[in-house]
Amino acid sequence: MVQIHLGSHLMKIIKLFLIATLASLIPGQIVRLPFFSAPGALTISDIFAVSVDLIFLIFALFVKKSLKLPPNTFFPAFLFMLSATASTILAVNVFKLAEIIISLLFLVRFIIYFFLSIIIYNVVNKKDVDQWLKIILSVGFLFIGLGLFQFILFPDLSFLTVHGWDPHQQRIVSTLLDPNFSGFVFAAVFAISTSLYLYQQKELRIISFYPFLSAISFIALILTFSRSSYLAFLTAIVTIGVLKSPKLFFAVLFLFAVAFSQIPQVKARIVGAFTLDETSKARIESWQKGLAIFKNNFLFGVGFNTYRYAQVEYGFFSPDEPEGGHSGAGSDSSIILVAATTGIVGLFFLSISPI
Repeated sequence: MVQIHLGSHLMKIIKLFLIATLASLIPGQIVRLPFFSAPGALTISDIFAVSVDLIFLIFALFVKKSLKLPPNTFFPAFLFMLSATASTILAVNVFKLAEIIISLLFLVRFIIYFFLSIIIYNVVNKKDVDQWLKIILSVGFLFIGLGLFQFILFPDLSFLTVHGWDPHQQRIVSTLLDPNFSGFVFAAVFAISTSLYLYQQKELRIISFYPFLSAISFIALILTFSRSSYLAFLTAIVTIGVLKSPKLFFAVLFLFAVAFSQIPQVKARIVGAFTLDETSKARIESWQKGLAIFKNNFLFGVGFNTYRYAQVEYGFFSPDEPEGGHSGAGSDSSIILVAATTGIVGLFFLSISPI
């Protein structure tokens, strides 16, 4: 009886910490805690993710004494993690021990966040999915609100360059301080709110909050002026249009065309993708650097999360920013980044993994 009561209590705590982990998107990158002498930092999300992982492990191992692993996601992801670990260990003869340790810490963070999917698989019942989607939308609504607040009051973030951030101007970056990542959140909020609106009962649609949330997430996404976010958004709306509402697809496509014709920066960003503006050229250059590293380290790569140190070795950074700032640890292509850091072995396991 005591064990049942303890299990019920821990389950409530786990769910609360899951909600807190979702809500930690709101402070985003604004709150960053130094992590010893490492170049990175801990965020509120890191702290809550570690906490919920530990609490769930205690619950699963000592109270419930069972753990369900999603077979379609866990085993392919596990193989990728093994290959990422191996690639980093193989890099001990190339990089300093401190650099290897820092790189492995990022792998630990990766595992911590992946484990959240296992927790959700064990904790969230099918009947509770609608409730969790509403929680996600509530967090998304606050995140969008902060983004609009930032766009109005802090449109120029050049003052953050001394801290390694990009000097975004006249763009919504919200608390993630990045228009691309924030744009993906906006696209996800739009997709979820629109889908819930379409699938609820018709008589409730008039008073529904979902159309409003879809509208402001669309506006926020447009104001990121992020081409990758636009592509994610179009992918979502095509999927929704094919599965549920072709009329909605054409309506949103029309609004997107209006934004393209009436907002010069939207037009410039999209046209620039085809005419190779400065941003496009920088992205292609980033791809070329990643492919050069991959070519020379084809089998196992340079080591998971050692990309910053590899770029230093290759002389890819400018003298005024010898470690590349916050973006120095990554590439503008996730696939190329995985290939360069874990080689063809890691890329293969990623291709069969859902992560």
